[in-house]
Amino acid sequence: MRTCVAAGRTLLGEGQLLISVILGSVLVSVKDCIMNSPERPEYALALSALKEILFNLPFKIIVIDGRPGVGKTTLGRFLAWRFNISLVETDLFLVQQQGHYIFRNTALNSVIGNRRAIDRPVIIEGVTSLAILSELKLNFDFHIHVTCEDAVSSVLPEYSDYLRMYNPCGSADLILDLPALKRN
Repeated sequence: MRTCVAAGRTLLGEGQLLISVILGSVLVSVKDCIMNSPERPEYALALSALKEILFNLPFKIIVIDGRPGVGKTTLGRFLAWRFNISLVETDLFLVQQQGHYIFRNTALNSVIGNRRAIDRPVIIEGVTSLAILSELKLNFDFHIHVTCEDAVSSVLPEYSDYLRMYNPCGSADLILDLPALKRN
C-alpha cells in the first residue's frame, strides 16, 4: 500500500494524484486518507455541485468549513482525490496557542498563490476557513459547510464568534449533514 507523505504526492492506480500535502511529517495510509469515502452517498451532492465548477480545472478556491470532528478533512481528501486537485488542510498551518485559532497565514497565502500561478483549483479545508480567506483577502468560488449532529468535539469559544461573523450555514453554497462514521 502506498502512503500519503507530507511534502510529497501519492499516486493511485494509473498515476492519479490522491493529494498534495504541503506541510507536516506524518505518514498516513491511503485507506486513512480516503476513509471509506466512496461509500458515503452524501458525497454525491458535493461531487455533482463541483463537477461544473471544476470543469477544465481552472483556478478556483473551494472552501470547506464546519465544527471540529464533523468530517471536513475526509470530505476534502475525497474531493481532492476525485478531482485530482490540491487540498490545503488549514490545521497543518495552525500555531498552537492558548485556546485560539492562529494560523501561519503567510505560508497559507504562499501555498494558495502557487496553485493560482499554475492555474489549478485548490480546496481549503478547516474550522475557520472563511475567516482565514477573509484575512488573506481572498475570495472563494464555492463554499461547503459540513455538519454532523453526532460529532463529539470541543469547540473553542471563538468558534461562536466565527459563526456570528461569517454565518456559514446561511452563506454556504452546499450544506452537507453527514452521519457519524461507525469506527471498528
